[in-house]
Amino acid sequence: MSRRDLIIFISLSFMWSLSFIFYRVGVPEFGSMSFASLRVIFAGLTMLVFIAINPSHLRVMRMHWKLLSIVGLVSTAIPFVLFSYAAQSVNAGVLAVLNAAVPMMSGFIASTFFDEKLSKKQILGLFIGITGVVILMSESLFGGASLSGLGSGLLPMGYALLGCVGYAVGANVTRNYLQDTSPVAITVGAMLIASMVMLPIGVYEFPYGQSISLKAWVSVVCIGVFSTAIAFIFINELIKSIGPMRATSITLVIPIFAIIFGYILLGEALDTAAIIGSAVILVGTYLSLNLSVKSFTKSSRRPLIDK
Repeated sequence: MSRRDLIIFISLSFMWSLSFIFYRVGVPEFGSMSFASLRVIFAGLTMLVFIAINPSHLRVMRMHWKLLSIVGLVSTAIPFVLFSYAAQSVNAGVLAVLNAAVPMMSGFIASTFFDEKLSKKQILGLFIGITGVVILMSESLFGGASLSGLGSGLLPMGYALLGCVGYAVGANVTRNYLQDTSPVAITVGAMLIASMVMLPIGVYEFPYGQSISLKAWVSVVCIGVFSTAIAFIFINELIKSIGPMRATSITLVIPIFAIIFGYILLGEALDTAAIIGSAVILVGTYLSLNLSVKSFTKSSRRPLIDK
């Protein structure tokens, strides 16, 4: 992994970790379907700026509209709806942890259906990372919650895990069938198609007559522009550069950022499990990404985003 890839990786971790906070702020006021729809719609509107800058993205969209429709639906529209439903009863930290299932799913799909070989080091790192995620979840899962309370949370957690399957499928489709397409063009096509599908749903589900706070509006705009439109350009670039399993390993790091934001912004406790789990996740991520200190110290002259 180059220095450039690592910078994108860390930047993306920051943007996606904030999305789980945006969920918790916006979903209670907008509702699950409305919030998910608005997220995609604002992402689609952002993509219009990229089309204005480079109209050739429309030609790419016409050429690959079938594949881009799959990516737009399975890795944006559907997962966003599922995570919005999960956010009604699952806190942001647990959502971020559940999202860490993506690299395992991506690696399984890549090795099973696309014959992509994973090194022993990567597999070991993946399992170490998952172990760290379990440590992070230990308080939520085993910290005295009643069986009835835990059971009532299983269905929302299942929604989130099903959304992770969509992310993993979309990552592998992008890697194997859109390798020669620029990350910006992929994101433009996928987001515009997804926003056209979600627009009528958003219009129908919008909570008309209900007072929506400025905080909720800011959350849905930010998650659409930064945690979706810009973030998906970054992840598509990483998928093409380092592969779907290594790129989606970013979800192992996101819970660490979520914990830090919770501590700094919300005054949440930073307990021992969080510290140990974060350390284990970092070790696992280092191995699963095949990071090399020697390669990282080499300068990368490529821009962050390929046009």
